[in-house]
Amino acid sequence: MEITVKSIHHSNIVFVFNREKFVFPENSDILSLYQGKAAAGATFADDVVLRTKILDLPNLKLQISVEPFRLRVDDSSQLEPSETSLIYEAAFIYSKLFSKIPLVGFGFNFDLYYQFREAILIKEIFEQFADKKILEKADLRHFGLQFTLEKEGGKRQETYFLKVTAPLEMAVHANFHFNTNELPILPPTLGQPDELTRERFLPLHNLFETYYNNIDNIIEFLRL
Repeated sequence: MEITVKSIHHSNIVFVFNREKFVFPENSDILSLYQGKAAAGATFADDVVLRTKILDLPNLKLQISVEPFRLRVDDSSQLEPSETSLIYEAAFIYSKLFSKIPLVGFGFNFDLYYQFREAILIKEIFEQFADKKILEKADLRHFGLQFTLEKEGGKRQETYFLKVTAPLEMAVHANFHFNTNELPILPPTLGQPDELTRERFLPLHNLFETYYNNIDNIIEFLRL
């Protein structure tokens, strides 16, 4: 399929921790992460029923969610991975609040829209595996599919949710999960005043950008 337009709607990174050793950070520690302009307009909620703490940072277009055994950082900026600060900020938060808690995995999520040069004939595709009687006195408005690829002996999974929303457009949710107890970040430099520099987190950012770009390969190989 020939892609003509690709746009990102939402992305996030999720860190998954050892259940037995997970400890919620104090509210004061979460609130102290950002000061000044970055914290302007920020809101914080501590839901004791759902056991979730959420810090919303509208100036950064980020939302930090601490859930049982998980840290999720969402980016609503709609910026390309090469332009967003999501991974740097998320790694900064991880380093400040969770670096001493054993990690068991992490993952990326992307919500995207693609447009194509040629129309996707969803009715014809649907009729390849469904009886035409289903469409009697009905119009097929949307069509979608989901599949998961397991790679590296189970160390990595890729899940794709595809929905044709118009003849020339498709909405895509892509999830990449890594079963690992180590993040691809560099160790701090001894004697360096600020141990949380962007250079430390560049390998993780590059991985995020690589998998975002790899989604194109999957879409281009679809036979729709």
